Amino acid sequence: MKKNFLYIIIPAFVWLLVGICSCNKDFLEKPKGGAVTVDTIFHTKNQAQYAVAQMYNLCLTTYFPMNDPTHCRPEAITDELYILHPTYDWACSSINAGSYNTGNESPDATIDKGGYGSHYRGIRQANLVLRNIDAVTDADAGWISDVKGQALFCRAWQHFELFRLYGGIPLVTEPLDGTQELKIRRSAVATVVDSIVHWCDEAIALLPPTRSAKEYGRITSLAARALKARILLYAASPLYNTPADMKAAIAGARYGDGRDSVLAYPDFSKERWNTAAQAALDVINHAGQSGVALYNTGKPRTTGDSYASLGDYEAVSNVYANQELILVNTANQAQSGFFWGRYLSSKLRLAEWGVKNNVPVEFMQQYEKADGTKWTLPSHGADFPTDVQALDLDPRFYQTIAYDGMHYNNVRGTLAYYRGGDGYADGKLSSSDAGLDGFSMEAYKFVARIDNMNDNHFAWPVFRLAEFYLSYAEAENEYKGPTAEAARYLNLIRERAGMPDKNISDQAVFRAAVQNERTIEFAYEGFRYNDLNRWLKAHIVLNGTLHGVQTTAKKVNGALKRSWQVVSFINRVFPVKYYYVPFPNNEVSKNYLGDGASWNGQNPNW
Repeated sequence: MKKNFLYIIIPAFVWLLVGICSCNKDFLEKPKGGAVTVDTIFHTKNQAQYAVAQMYNLCLTTYFPMNDPTHCRPEAITDELYILHPTYDWACSSINAGSYNTGNESPDATIDKGGYGSHYRGIRQANLVLRNIDAVTDADAGWISDVKGQALFCRAWQHFELFRLYGGIPLVTEPLDGTQELKIRRSAVATVVDSIVHWCDEAIALLPPTRSAKEYGRITSLAARALKARILLYAASPLYNTPADMKAAIAGARYGDGRDSVLAYPDFSKERWNTAAQAALDVINHAGQSGVALYNTGKPRTTGDSYASLGDYEAVSNVYANQELILVNTANQAQSGFFWGRYLSSKLRLAEWGVKNNVPVEFMQQYEKADGTKWTLPSHGADFPTDVQALDLDPRFYQTIAYDGMHYNNVRGTLAYYRGGDGYADGKLSSSDAGLDGFSMEAYKFVARIDNMNDNHFAWPVFRLAEFYLSYAEAENEYKGPTAEAARYLNLIRERAGMPDKNISDQAVFRAAVQNERTIEFAYEGFRYNDLNRWLKAHIVLNGTLHGVQTTAKKVNGALKRSWQVVSFINRVFPVKYYYVPFPNNEVSKNYLGDGASWNGQNPNW
């Protein structure tokens, strides 16, 4: 496939444009004096393409582990992952995981990876493109409309990113000129959601349903429908659309007065779930015209380390440009595997030099057995690989999580996480800078395994179709209960994975089932933090001790066995105020977020 990636190394004159439309300190203002350069950039189609590429670079970065050793997996702040604390806190300093996980997040050290201002730099770039693209002299109307649609999506996307972290935020629809005092206050949740939905609708009308192979990675109308469906699902969820019986749980993250409009809707409305269901169904119904379909060849289990041996679930993450992907970040291809090749903090990728992506037992137990039943891991056992196989878990577990004694591929061979014993030396992957640990499960989704550990086949999924099957099932259940259609879309995902159907008549039981299905299906894709928050479950799941499995070499009848025990990882702390990320102190001090008088606009209890 011929590829033309938008995530490119930007020529020097484009960085000049970034200097014009960015300001590290006062990102809501544009420095003066840049009009000539902007006019030059937007004079020809060829030059304007660089401004569009920079818009993608600034806007579509979410969850993607960037080329920096401090950019770890986003799951490090959830129950999906444990990075050794405090030894390896530096490996996740971009999201301040160490302080966050211990209840010590602060306004100037939050989980917002690029920082509050990075979102507005992306928004400004999108607004610059929208304002100036009509000036391109050698482009036809269709091309200009298409670029406008992409820019509207990018603006909507970055406003969504702000919304999911902070709640109501300042809405910016123009590249601000910096010649006057700016007073852009936080907008109510209802206004933010309505604005993003409106921009998505505008983008849908302008964007094509499909792209040519050389434009892979560019936004389509289906991607705009997907963003609309995602924010409407979030808006319908308890964090923003709070039922009466859940208000007490969130009280510590609310003001208790009219200011709460920037945190949630004033009143619960069941109809918001119907709106979310219809938006998800709209994505499903338009998938075909965009050439998108659920990836399902009828192979639920992985049997080896070649493409041909992949189960369908693992293939979705490994087969480049497969039919399930609606929008992806293609930066890995533009940089020839540079991102995954160096980082993702994985011993699986970097061997002894890697920072281990430890999997907590609590997350392991989210996976059902292959017969659909729940289970609990014992406190110890005689041989970990034998016992893990004997559990016969959901096939997606074995396509996502590596464990001691597992054959990884022909490069790594059989994984050795165990501590030495009975004459056996310590396993190759058993130690860290903190010393010997023997922690024996590690996330390997998006870590090279097949094709001789080639990273180039990865593209980070922004949207894939399975999300909207489960979003529809969730929203339909909340609106009508567990209807046949809700069950159908839940079970289509389970059937692809090789799991038995769920036939549930109780709404609460179905809710738990679809929430667990999202947890498993989208493991290590950046969903868990958002889902726990919007369901108002984070203060339950992320308060308490996370545990791991530690293995030790034992000689039994002359053979190596991996004796194991459950051990403590970390005591997680989640204050209720964490449901909304705090604004940086330097922005709060400018007094534009609130009413400019008695309220500075900071989120509650920060």
